Amino acid sequence: MKYLIWLSHDTSSIGELCRPLLGEGHEVGILLIQDGVFMLDRGCPLSKELQGIAATIYALKDHIDERGIGSRLVVEAEHIDYNQMVELLMEKYDKIVTA
Repeated sequence: MKYLIWLSHDTSSIGELCRPLLGEGHEVGILLIQDGVFMLDRGCPLSKELQGIAATIYALKDHIDERGIGSRLVVEAEHIDYNQMVELLMEKYDKIVTA
């Protein structure tokens, strides 16, 4: 099963969501939108938690640009546009989890 975790704000429970799914052999992606993209920023204490998770991380490029943090990112993420986000939601992942 493929799970996509959708985050629109920073959360300290991302590991609690991902680790059990990964431990059961599921594929996990994390989609960061709106203020969730701040989790990629070097100034966010939660960015270290994202670095330790073996999941594919996606972030909306427009939301990174709107917040002016493009040069401050410390977590590697695939920068996507709205069309790619729809493809993730509708075709690539089986289940969507919002947190």
